[in-house]
Amino acid sequence: MNNKLNIVTAGLLLALGQASAQTFDNSVQEYDPTKHVWEYTYKLADGDPLVVHQWHLQNTGQSAGAITPGVAGIDLNLDFTHRRGILGQGINIAVIDDGLATYHPDLAPNVVQGNTPNPNPYIYQYESRGRLSIDDHGTKVAGIAAAAAYNGQGGRGVAPNATLTGVNYIGKESNINSRTLAIRSVMDMDGAVQPMNKLTDARVINQSIGYSFSDASIYGDYRAFFDDIDAVTKRAVTESHGGRGAMAVKSAGNSHYIGGRWLDRDNGLLTLIYPNGYALPAYDASIADPTNANFWNLTVSALNAKGNLAAYSTGGSAVLLTAPAGEWGRYSPATVTTALPKWCTDATETQCEEPMYAFNMNGTSAAAPALSGAVALIMSANHQLSWRDVRHLMITTATKVDADAKPRMIGDYEAIPSWQVNGAGHAFHYDYGFGLVNVDAAVEKALQTGPILGDLQIKSYDVPVKADAFIYDGDFTGTESVHTQTDDLTVEAVRVHLSLDHERLGDLSVELISPSNTRSVILTAGTDIEGNKFNDNVILSNHFYGESAKGDWKLRIIDTNAKDSWSERVYDLGTGKFVEGSKAVIPQRGDKVQPNNTKPGQLTGWSITFYGH
Repeated sequence: MNNKLNIVTAGLLLALGQASAQTFDNSVQEYDPTKHVWEYTYKLADGDPLVVHQWHLQNTGQSAGAITPGVAGIDLNLDFTHRRGILGQGINIAVIDDGLATYHPDLAPNVVQGNTPNPNPYIYQYESRGRLSIDDHGTKVAGIAAAAAYNGQGGRGVAPNATLTGVNYIGKESNINSRTLAIRSVMDMDGAVQPMNKLTDARVINQSIGYSFSDASIYGDYRAFFDDIDAVTKRAVTESHGGRGAMAVKSAGNSHYIGGRWLDRDNGLLTLIYPNGYALPAYDASIADPTNANFWNLTVSALNAKGNLAAYSTGGSAVLLTAPAGEWGRYSPATVTTALPKWCTDATETQCEEPMYAFNMNGTSAAAPALSGAVALIMSANHQLSWRDVRHLMITTATKVDADAKPRMIGDYEAIPSWQVNGAGHAFHYDYGFGLVNVDAAVEKALQTGPILGDLQIKSYDVPVKADAFIYDGDFTGTESVHTQTDDLTVEAVRVHLSLDHERLGDLSVELISPSNTRSVILTAGTDIEGNKFNDNVILSNHFYGESAKGDWKLRIIDTNAKDSWSERVYDLGTGKFVEGSKAVIPQRGDKVQPNNTKPGQLTGWSITFYGH
């Protein structure tokens, strides 16, 4: 009965939302016939008092309670989409997390739980890994994606008329013990209704969760575990909703550095510590978390309100897009969203707080639901589009951010290039993927098109490796292995399985170079990875989207000696950028010293998989 009432309530809100969506202030800009519709800026409709602080929806340069403001225009660009009354209607977003507060007044109207078990979060404070915790993460995530709009309280979600399903997978009172079971649950894979088409089956699966492994052997040792997640995600993404599929959105991770300390707390200057001598990222999205290297996941990095990569955000060639998330909220804006309506420090509920809303949500955990909401808006604009069509629209309309980003160097070697235009004309960056999702542009194109991409093709090849494929210390020419692709297809992504022996894996830079001469750094040197071999480890690159697969694909491995020392670099939270000239080399911590390899490494095997059409 409650589910039916919630569906009816959501329907009523849809009607109210569409009415409110027409009350925008149109006087901001005069009509310019040379502009596209998505290049205009409209004031967001009134009706939610905190929306003025939600810079991820519309960044006017507000501070959202922080000492320094954001930069106008660094947002999802969704104002015209909301004005049209496209608010995510008909799209269900599943939040796989620590449960969500279904009783929150800004979430309750949109909850359609169906048969998925979702106990409300554990509201009592408890100790976890040495910290006092409450299970409010999923509630914050859900509010970013789909908090209700025009109800006179709080803020609003990116897709405020989408529906929500919650799963308590990581909370104290979790009742689902694996990600595969969580995905199966929200897609009703084990139920009587097939194919997966019910209202409560997710069209968007939000995963603000993940791993940060430093042990290189994890994937090889637990390959069946990761392959099971891969297979279940594939089924959910490809077989649901009459073949149109679902979008699985995954946070890239928050492991850009391995430690930090305040240089100047009063002025927001934070010294970040890196496990290499060049202030290169501590972790790579694919290697740290093999589920990021899962083609069926859309991996997203985090952007701050200034338009730069958030200080904590993991990057890598597996990142497809970036989305707003912010910093920690004191010196630079964080994300404003829903919080637990009530949480207590004791089981008797005598010492409780009722925060309702939070101004300090950040992390790639916040970027994922921002993107999930964006996906819901595009899908609701045109329900016939497949999950791959929606990806295509977001890739081809994304906004280049941090456009003057400089390459990060090891001497004369570009360890992480600046923005690169691939052979299909799409700009890509290791940190940002194809850029910041542009909702208005993607929705405009969605309204004017039918299905876009042809049938998905997957082609895999084992590549013969020479017996003398040695990786020599400090040799920047690297060792190469070539796969000649004779069958053609238009690439959507490329995945490499890599096996090699090397005594200090963190020295290695791994590149994949396409027939169009696009150089994708699929693993940057200097990561905090440990062990002495890759055992079929997976790495995904989205860099080649739209290119032809036909021709020679070169795998190049370079031993850079990046781990002979550590480094630190000063990050200015007020500007959202690193302080120029602040990089300094420091000794490795005693218990983390990794001696240089005493003999050359060796490439022992690799395979390549093309996903495309």
